[in-house]
Amino acid sequence: MKKFIGIIFTMAVIFGIQLTALPADASASASTTTPKALQGTWFEYRGEGKFNIIKITTHSFTTNGKSYTPSKKSDRKLQVSKWGSWYLFNKSKSSSKDLGQYKATKQLIGGSYKRVLIKYRGIGTYHVFPSHKYEHKYSYKVLD
Repeated sequence: MKKFIGIIFTMAVIFGIQLTALPADASASASTTTPKALQGTWFEYRGEGKFNIIKITTHSFTTNGKSYTPSKKSDRKLQVSKWGSWYLFNKSKSSSKDLGQYKATKQLIGGSYKRVLIKYRGIGTYHVFPSHKYEHKYSYKVLD
C-alpha cells in the first residue's frame, strides 16, 4: 500500500511540474479594459500655456486627439497589459503603435501630494501628468 501511495504521489508531482512548465498564452494577459487607477484626464505642461492631454476611460485611451478603443482597426485598436506595477498600452508584436508604459502614483506638487500619471519614455525619461492643469513641467530624467 505504501508503494502505491508513493507511486501516486510521484506521478502527481511529475504531472504538476509539467503543468507549470507550459508557457502562458500571451493574449490571455492582454485586455481592452483600463484599470480604474489610470482613468481620468491628465495634463502635462508643454510651455507657453499649452498642454499634452491624455484621457483614459474604461475602454478608450485618447492622447492629443488620437483615440484608441477595442472597436478600432489595426494600430488604433486598444490593448492593455500589465508588467509589474506598470501598464502597457498597445505593446505587442502585432501593433506598430506602442503608446508607452504608465502608472498612477502621488507626487509632491505645490506643497501637497497630488495624484499623477507617470509615463516611462525610454532610458530614464519620465513624463509626469497631473490630474489638474499646472503651468509647471514636472517631468524628469533619471540618467543624464
